[in-house]
Amino acid sequence: MPGREAMPKLSNWGRWGKDDEKGTANFITADVIVAAAKLVRKGKVMCCCIPIDQFGPVFPTRTSAQRFMSVLNVPIQDIGMPGQAIVNDDYITMYLQGSTQWDSLAHVGYGDRFYNDLPTSAVTAHGGAAKNDIGKLYQSFVTRGVLLDMVRYKGYDNDGHLPKDYPITVADLDGCAQAQKVEVKSGDALCVRTGWVPYWYTLKTHGEKEAYFHAQPGMSVHTLDWIATKEISCIAMDNIAVERLPTEIDGEFIPFHQVAIRDLGLSLGEIFTFEELAKDCAADGVYEFLWVAPPLNIPHAVGSPLNPLAIK
Repeated sequence: MPGREAMPKLSNWGRWGKDDEKGTANFITADVIVAAAKLVRKGKVMCCCIPIDQFGPVFPTRTSAQRFMSVLNVPIQDIGMPGQAIVNDDYITMYLQGSTQWDSLAHVGYGDRFYNDLPTSAVTAHGGAAKNDIGKLYQSFVTRGVLLDMVRYKGYDNDGHLPKDYPITVADLDGCAQAQKVEVKSGDALCVRTGWVPYWYTLKTHGEKEAYFHAQPGMSVHTLDWIATKEISCIAMDNIAVERLPTEIDGEFIPFHQVAIRDLGLSLGEIFTFEELAKDCAADGVYEFLWVAPPLNIPHAVGSPLNPLAIK
């Protein structure tokens, strides 16, 4: 297995100025958004996130979301307000990356640096990320989306997912786009279906669920040059780590993350689900759509859940 020297040497540092904190989201120009809006032709809205609950696939270093009732069927007269209303309130505790989520550009780095030469000292326990936080992107990721349905293209419809630890290659990306008659363009949100998140919900035993996280299909680290050349704004995957696990680089757990986030400033999205979207695209042969998927406006955070919508 090759070592760190085999990782792609890429960089967008300084491309949008020395103070840039948005990275490849800058590829989403006004013209890109206007063109994406014109893709809405039948008014169909498809959600591409999993429920925020205790049952979804959450990386083993995190815990599932917990929801609590803080006010339960309380007459408002009991809390000093007039009238006959009865009210309920609830709250949630969760990892910001414990469901369908975006990674911020302060999520992963190396060499004491994050994207655009930000030192690791800029992220602190009390202050969070002083720069490159997810809050900088709360108006981003409204753009043209393209689904590359790798499950269908590679002939795994019966299984419902790619084989575990399958590395998606440049040949796969180009071949799938050609088969679907769709072109990946600058500013696009690249949505890639592996079927791995839906597969989670079919697992029954603890052993099956534990093994699930150790080997998964995903992007090969060697697709990063292709991604950089295509100038995509973000990549959303229906797996747990975007990249293929186990690692393709000896001694490095998440090499794709390191180059994508730290060097390119590419926002990575994990734990999406594309089943409804994939069925619709297969039915009408249209694999492009308006993609509306901004993160929550959480200043200084290094990740965010979201409710991504594909609109056709």
